Amino acid sequence: MTGRYVACASHKKGELRSWVEPISIKAGRMIAKELLGSAPIRFWVLPILLMIGIVAPPILWGAQGLPIYSVLYLAFGMHLLFPKSLRQYHGAEHKVFSYKGLITQIRIKRIQKASIVNRGCSTNVIVVYFTSVVLITLILLATPIGLADAMMIASYSALAPAIVTERLVKHWPKHYILPASAFLQRHITTSEPEDRHVRAAIKSYGLLAEKEFPHRIRRMKKEGKKKLAIVDVTIIPVGTEGPSVSDYVASIQEVLQSYEGKITFQLTPMSTLIEGELPVLFEVIQAIHEVPFKNGIKRVATNIRIDDRRDKQQTMESKVASVQSKLVQ
Repeated sequence: MTGRYVACASHKKGELRSWVEPISIKAGRMIAKELLGSAPIRFWVLPILLMIGIVAPPILWGAQGLPIYSVLYLAFGMHLLFPKSLRQYHGAEHKVFSYKGLITQIRIKRIQKASIVNRGCSTNVIVVYFTSVVLITLILLATPIGLADAMMIASYSALAPAIVTERLVKHWPKHYILPASAFLQRHITTSEPEDRHVRAAIKSYGLLAEKEFPHRIRRMKKEGKKKLAIVDVTIIPVGTEGPSVSDYVASIQEVLQSYEGKITFQLTPMSTLIEGELPVLFEVIQAIHEVPFKNGIKRVATNIRIDDRRDKQQTMESKVASVQSKLVQ
């Protein structure tokens, strides 16, 4: 999320899906849908139990239920209860924003090595809120106010400093807020992401970049003219149960489709042709080489031919067109 837009990328049944929307009620609903759809059962059960704890005792037994401000504890505390998958997406987001270079899929390995701690993380708000609750409660206990009233006043009053967390981290409270937040980020609110989590974060960042600073994207595209190469790849799984390998070829094509926008590829009866920037091609080759192994094969033979021309720009289409033009002559 940035100043005007919010972007999201996530995996549904193995497919990377993404969207970007202006910050609005609609975007809020879409975010809630993403979170609730990927959340474990406790994210549904805890709010229900909390509401029962607040409402049921006064109605059923005339007894004091849980205080209403418990809702605030749950709202802020949910951030600390993320399941592993959400923590990994959160960690991937942090690495993308921590990385100082150009954010592209080509540099995914470098991005993965970036810091998982982010100075602007929403974990700062959690630190400020709960710390404020404790401090205000302790201050109020020095007065004739009882513990229950002190906690109630503190719980609502702590919203004020939480709202201005961004300002607080620019002044002396940052010496406590940032180290405490960094500790939580390393051990509780994030986890080391896998490739797919980082790819989703890069995709989401790219969508935001197109909306928030398109002039930079256009400039980078203009300055960074692509140098394309072409590879001819044949992947042979050794030790299959029968002579047909079409299932493996289909799985490889699915992997290639996940690189849409980065490469152009063409399936032929004998091999697959892939066109793209050389660093991307090597990454793609490694990814498709792994496909048979992931399907239970113990040995894979991969043949690779690379056509990398540096004196002029060439593509698969231009090579074919060049030959066809001579045939016409």
